[in-house]
Parts: sequence; structure tokens; C-alpha cells
Amino acid sequence: MKTERIGSRGLLFSFEDPYLTNVYIIFGKEHVFVLDTFLGNDSMKAVHQLIDSEGYEDKQLVIFNSHADYDHYWGNGAFKDATIVGHEHCKERIVDEGEASLAKYADHQRGEIELIPPNRTFKETLSFEAEGVKFFHSPGHTLDSSSCIDERDGVLFVGDNVESPIPYLNHVNFDQYIRSLESYLELDWKYIIAGHDPLLEKSDLIKQNIDYLRKFRDWSLNIDSFSVTKLHRHVEHNLKTIKDELMRSNHKHALMKHLEELEKYIA
Repeated sequence: MKTERIGSRGLLFSFEDPYLTNVYIIFGKEHVFVLDTFLGNDSMKAVHQLIDSEGYEDKQLVIFNSHADYDHYWGNGAFKDATIVGHEHCKERIVDEGEASLAKYADHQRGEIELIPPNRTFKETLSFEAEGVKFFHSPGHTLDSSSCIDERDGVLFVGDNVESPIPYLNHVNFDQYIRSLESYLELDWKYIIAGHDPLLEKSDLIKQNIDYLRKFRDWSLNIDSFSVTKLHRHVEHNLKTIKDELMRSNHKHALMKHLEELEKYIA
């Protein structure tokens, strides 16, 4: 695990086992905001220790779940008395899918896990105006995906909506996803913290993700230009995950043609 000071009041925790995952802390005047909680109570021990060592143990804790994929909320149980914030659909997903995810990814567990959903939900936005912290719905990677902007330090936390080399898709929501990414470009930020990438200070990766989504939507992808990693994610996750949804949509014929074109790459 690595830690890095960001701006005037932020601390980035980057966990490396079993894969790079970021948790971010904002030290406000009255609140301490913990953005995502990784893989269990043990993984949050260092976060608790840091909060105490900084002299913030008496501040109100606000936990934010960017979305309801298991690696972003399994540590909620380490903050039982805190306000846990998330989109209303995030709460629904944890309640509906939590047990199945716990069984499927049991080998990723880091300490005790209690499947605790958000206890304060929002539909569009939730602001802590006095602290300069705002949470907002930004559907993309998942339909419940949300983001957080620290308006004082210019730090934008985007969960898994931004990812290299291309985003993971879970729904045929190309236009919605593109709008969320474009909204990031309209915000005043200095740093972007994505769920599973190093700290970003430029918009290049956002624009690359938008380009992929647009070309996928329009079926104009140039597969010859794909790296091995990019092709693997496109085929083994994105196409497999949303194939059935594509087949039920007006993308069906384009998908069939695309799969034929891919045969020479995946034979």
C-alpha cells in the first residue's frame, strides 16, 4: 500500500493487492470523507489509524461508495457509526447482489466483511456545502456510478468510470456514459482519482475513453490498432458482458458483423 498527499487536505491510499485500487480521504473542518472502502475491515485499519494520527478521530465520518461493485464497499463494516453515502441504486444493488458477490469473490476478502449499504442516498446530487464537497450521479461503468468533487482542492474522484486502456462496460448505455465523461471535462479540477489507475493530472485518458465509447456505439472501431490488453478487455469483458443486451437492441446486426470481423483476432 502506498499513500500520497494531495492538495491541502487529501490523502490517497493506493492498495496493490490483489490489484491496484484507490481509496481517498478528504479532511474537512467538521467531517472526514472516506471515498470507497476496498475489500474488507482489515484493509481499512490503516485508514482508521491515519485518521486518528492526524487528530481527526472526533470528526464526523462520511463514507462514500462510488458504486456497488464489491471492491468499493466491502470495507463499509469498519465504519458502522458513520454516515454512508451512495446513489439510491447503489444501495439497491448491495442489498440485491451483495451475498452473490461475496460468494463469487471470496478469495479477495481482506478481513471481516459486513454487507452494509449506504444509509444516506441521493438521486442526482448531495452537497456538503460548508466543506466544499459534492457527490453526484455519473452513470457509466455501472448505472449506479457516482463521483465526488472536492471543490477546494480541485480533486475529482470518479470510481471506475475512467480506466485504462478502455473502460469496462456493463450495460449498453453508450450515450449516458459519454455524457458522464464529458461532464468531467467541464469541471474545474487539478487531479482525477480513478478506481484502478495512478493519479491523473491530464484529461487524456478521459478523452481516450470517450473515443472508444463513441466508436463502439457507432461500430467504427479499428481493431488493428488495439493493443493485446485492449483487445482482451474489449472481447473478454465488454462484448461478453453486454452481448445479450446488444442482441436485444437495434445494435444486433452490427454486433453480428463485428463478431465475424473479430474471428481472425481471437481464433
